[in-house]
Amino acid sequence: MNFKKLIAIFFLISSFIFALQIGPPMFEQRIDGSGGYREFTLTNPGTKTLRYKLTVLPGKTNDMSKWTEVSPKIITIKPGSKGKFKTFAKAPSGIPDGEYHYNLSIKMMDLPKLPGETDKVDAAAKLNFDFHLGFIGYAGDLKPLIEVTNTSVTKNKDGLTVVKGTIINKTPKRGIYCGITIIGGDKTLLSTDLRVPKNSKQNFTYTLDKNIKPSDVDGIVIRNLEDNKELLKTKF
Repeated sequence: MNFKKLIAIFFLISSFIFALQIGPPMFEQRIDGSGGYREFTLTNPGTKTLRYKLTVLPGKTNDMSKWTEVSPKIITIKPGSKGKFKTFAKAPSGIPDGEYHYNLSIKMMDLPKLPGETDKVDAAAKLNFDFHLGFIGYAGDLKPLIEVTNTSVTKNKDGLTVVKGTIINKTPKRGIYCGITIIGGDKTLLSTDLRVPKNSKQNFTYTLDKNIKPSDVDGIVIRNLEDNKELLKTKF
């Protein structure tokens, strides 16, 4: 295989990986009792129609795949459009409290070749990329409990405002997927997310827009992305 052909394949693969955009990036639902449900969105920012087959696969530990369903199982998304799918998990009663895992296979399927499409596009469809995404649910009344420490607002060597801190997860037996919002007055200066595994802590460092001064930063709001409820607010 010559170098030019290798480069072409690399960019072809990269474009299809980029084309797979999914949100939200987590499941994080309670699966015992009445079960847990989440809706996901797949976005196709490309110029070709894409079709995917969705399959629930076993997780590496504490497998919950046998209790999990996905619908629809095949989804077709036109260029510049979005498609939605849902997952629902309901575990049997009496399972131990804690985290459970499953994987979701999102496999690109062949599409009939349309008039005007090149051989390269046709060949790309036949590569059948298979993306495996790991998701986590939990069992038990494990209410989120976190703490934020070591917060600071400084300037880096480039003169940009940097916000730092540490999130400590004190929730028993499960991780927490946190939505982090840095606020200034009634404005959102930055919005992002971070998962803190069970029995652990995560340091964070966020560099803000060049027009934001340290004095513009008032504090941080942290939400539980399971239900979008506020967990705590810290001020600077």
